[in-house]
Amino acid sequence: MLALRNLSVFAITFIVYGSINAQLSSKDSSLLNTSIRNVFSYYDLNIGEQSAKFNGSQNKGYSTAILEKNPYYIYSDFDKGFIVYEHILYDNLSLIYDEVADIVVLQDSSHKIELISEKLNSFGIHDAQFKYLARNETTSSDLLKNGFYQVLVDNKTSLFKKETKKISEQIVGDELNYQIETSTYHYILKGNQYHEIQSQNAILRLLKDKEKELKRFIKTKHLSYRKDKDNMLKEVVEYYNLLTV
Repeated sequence: MLALRNLSVFAITFIVYGSINAQLSSKDSSLLNTSIRNVFSYYDLNIGEQSAKFNGSQNKGYSTAILEKNPYYIYSDFDKGFIVYEHILYDNLSLIYDEVADIVVLQDSSHKIELISEKLNSFGIHDAQFKYLARNETTSSDLLKNGFYQVLVDNKTSLFKKETKKISEQIVGDELNYQIETSTYHYILKGNQYHEIQSQNAILRLLKDKEKELKRFIKTKHLSYRKDKDNMLKEVVEYYNLLTV
């Protein structure tokens, strides 16, 4: 019901805007535009926050010692992003992605809200987009686990990246030190199956129907799996999609 009311606010706003704006002077039109922006600001600061609170729990965060090692994606600070939560888009939110717990945390005016992963279809932060993927009976899968995967290519044949972090403890003298180990995995979705890719030969075997063309492309573009996995796999999968249109 809340989502429907949110959409109604936007629908009514644009209908009124469209019918009135054409009849107003430039000065009056400017005032109307300001009012429209105020409606969106109210939505972001109030309705959007309340929607998240109804679906999440308080996030406790980490100690300062662990924060120094950065358990989050790229930065340990909140940044602006978007979420698609139960198929509803919410934009201009303060988010952070915890790669240790594999959860997304939303910061509103007074709370850090831990969103329910299964209800979070996708999200975007730091110019990257992530999608919730799950192992199930209908899709054959080499996926590491259910969770969030970065979308590198979204097409007929898609490419995903999974970065995980694990905290370890070590006693040095009288002090307890923390370390964070980072692991990275890549998966190609071809047909109804996710395939883990661990080498250049693995991707060529998977896309063997265009192997000759892809080998030539890799050589021409000077792509290196060892030096830059993300870029090499992204370029190859995008080119494969062009070849198989």
